[in-house]
Amino acid sequence: MRLSGGKGLLQLVDLKPIPLAHGHRIHGLSLPEAAVGVGPLGAFAGYVLMPVMNERGLFFRWAILPGNARETWGRDLLDGLPAVLGDRGFRWVQGVKTPPYRVRGGKVVETGWREWMGRVRNWIETRFSVMVRSLGLHRIEARSYWGLVARVNLILLVHNLIRSRVLLKMAGVEL
Repeated sequence: MRLSGGKGLLQLVDLKPIPLAHGHRIHGLSLPEAAVGVGPLGAFAGYVLMPVMNERGLFFRWAILPGNARETWGRDLLDGLPAVLGDRGFRWVQGVKTPPYRVRGGKVVETGWREWMGRVRNWIETRFSVMVRSLGLHRIEARSYWGLVARVNLILLVHNLIRSRVLLKMAGVEL
């Protein structure tokens, strides 16, 4: 957490599913607080990672929530943070700037969203892609809840080490 430098001028937040079981294996999963949720690949049993990233692309706060968690379940994680950008799911969380959305009848609710915010919000999606493809966030094979927590913490630490370029500086490759 010290490596990330803490909160910055701009923070990004999103949810990332951590599936531990799919299909008929959903009913056999018996980790505490695991729940059935819906992700991009359909129903899964497991958890959801809710990380907060600063403008340098480093994660400095995160929580592991049940798989069926909603964005509002992690509002305590965002307390005291200025300028937080989230997707439309965060429109019910106080203090998070979200894109405009439509209500029944087609009326558009303006939220103060600017065009550049959409490009900045994609940074967290890019970081998720790196953690899935390169660091194996989607392949966590935990036998216990604390094994899952340790693995997720390790993935976030490695991501922050790589992103901060500390390892390159230690090796003398980058000044």
